[in-house]
Amino acid sequence: MHDFAVIGLGAIGGATAAELIRRGHSVVGFDRYTPPHTMGSAHSDTRMIREAWYRGSPYMPLVRDAYRGWANLERASGRRLLRTAGALMMGPSDGRVFAGSPLRGVAQPDTDYIFLSADEVVDRFPWLRPDPGTVTIYEPRAAILSLEACLEVTLEAAEGADLRFDEPATAWSTSASGVRIRTARGEYAARRLAIAAGAWTPQLLPRLSLPLEVERTVQYWLEPAGEHANALAEGPAWVWELEREGTWYGFPPTARGLKAGMHFQAGRRTDVEQVDREVGSAETEALRNLFDRYAPGAAGAPTHASVCLYTNTPDENFILDRHPRLSRVAIFAGGSGHAFKFLPVLGGLMADLLTDEPPSRDLSPFSLDRFR
Repeated sequence: MHDFAVIGLGAIGGATAAELIRRGHSVVGFDRYTPPHTMGSAHSDTRMIREAWYRGSPYMPLVRDAYRGWANLERASGRRLLRTAGALMMGPSDGRVFAGSPLRGVAQPDTDYIFLSADEVVDRFPWLRPDPGTVTIYEPRAAILSLEACLEVTLEAAEGADLRFDEPATAWSTSASGVRIRTARGEYAARRLAIAAGAWTPQLLPRLSLPLEVERTVQYWLEPAGEHANALAEGPAWVWELEREGTWYGFPPTARGLKAGMHFQAGRRTDVEQVDREVGSAETEALRNLFDRYAPGAAGAPTHASVCLYTNTPDENFILDRHPRLSRVAIFAGGSGHAFKFLPVLGGLMADLLTDEPPSRDLSPFSLDRFR
């Protein structure tokens, strides 16, 4: 019997397995594919880590811990995992990003965050064309994570675990002595279980009726173009709330190209077993129209597109808690499109729950009780 089993070996499950191995436990883990893969949430080249959006929220200590965690992983692995490129947060003053948000008071003398007018954005970043009245916060310390490299390093840190890729868990149960996990290849026993299965979580926990919705998103890569292509490659990234279209984001180009897409766009709910993985021409054209209006000449032809899945909670905060009736089971779910940056921290917090260690941070904002 293993000490712990982990279902789902993407970002958070992989980090949980690695942390349990670091603490000296035996671990068996399961994933329906071989990470990094393109079927779930943890793929697509890059992710962003930033502080300003989380100022004044329960995430602020977590994001600061995450910065330290990524630096530790870089040192331990000898691989470059993140690059400081800066980030812009943009939108109307009465929009979702800024109205009633801690961001309204974020540019204080003790911070590195800078408020910019629409004209100042153009002066600093001349490939962008915000509408008059657009509010912008520039966060120079924000960084870009190399996603696939981060996943590979995380799973390498779990060396010694029995990681069973391309072997989905089909069922699990508990007893007085532990848990049993069933797959198409056999049954496995462990003392305790972590479930971090992303969009497949509701299938593994049907009796809990978790308030999770799976959202289909599309990420695009385009050829950087125009006279500012070299400057664009230096940064910053951006997250830009638009009045009708949704929230548009973009990343400095990598070898794959300039990455962009939409974050939290209404009307794209899906079922994990019936996801449309074809990207339609109308979707691509809608993104091209955004570049034509707000970053004219900055992007050339699309070179690639990939479907990604968000698993959202109603309040967009994570679920990180023990099962309400089964103390041997810990759950992470509902990453809501912003969990990856916290990978080094969330793996440790999941391990705390599983080993009955006092959590290093307050987990009450992420408890299941808030939905009752």
